[in-house]
Amino acid sequence: MVDQATGTAPPWHVDHRALERMGLLSADSEVNGRLTDELLRIKRPLMGNVIGKGARVLAHAERIVVTSAVPGEGKSFTAMNLALSLARERDFEVLLVDGDIPKFDITRVLGLEGQPGLMDVLADEQCRPAEVMLRTDVPNLLVVPAGRRQSHTAELLGSLRMEYVLEEFGGRNRRRLVVFDSSPLLATAESQALVSHMGQVVMVVAADRTPQQVVNLALQSLNGSPYIGLILNMSRLPASENHYDHSYYG
Repeated sequence: MVDQATGTAPPWHVDHRALERMGLLSADSEVNGRLTDELLRIKRPLMGNVIGKGARVLAHAERIVVTSAVPGEGKSFTAMNLALSLARERDFEVLLVDGDIPKFDITRVLGLEGQPGLMDVLADEQCRPAEVMLRTDVPNLLVVPAGRRQSHTAELLGSLRMEYVLEEFGGRNRRRLVVFDSSPLLATAESQALVSHMGQVVMVVAADRTPQQVVNLALQSLNGSPYIGLILNMSRLPASENHYDHSYYG
């Protein structure tokens, strides 16, 4: 709905209490102090690549995709937490895109079912990317829902239209980080198409659950990705332990 006084849509309301109940990063950093610290450690290397402090210059470092080898490893949880943490950066805003078309967990968590989104703008060249970007009442955070399921999803995600949409999502001033939640690498062809456009890949691995050979297969599928970060999701450990540990593969 457009605000008649300003000519713009009001910000989409994010229920912070609901996020906190789900274990997501809260607006109250004191409540989630440990999680806040863990996310700081995870995002620092990513931000270093964005601003050119990494070991090498990465093309499209502002495009970050969060994925996993198989379903159930906590990648959507991680993508949302990472986006919420990155939105606290002073010099950037963040666009969180639900690119997990089969599951669309982020779309559901934010109550955006039925809203036009990524697949709509890819399928309809008359739809402008700005039309599916929703500013939220979380400072510096915008979101793009998954949108309506289309046929030939993998082809749409791998298309030249997708590259144009990504350019528009990123903004012309390069002060916007684009964080995608992707479907699992070994579950669908769609994730491979999406990852091919990204500058940085964050792969979530469930602790004591995902076999090493499965992780290796997923990493092999990322051959050619300029930067891959591995996050061990440790949410099964007692509350006194960390949610995440992390390392970097390439």
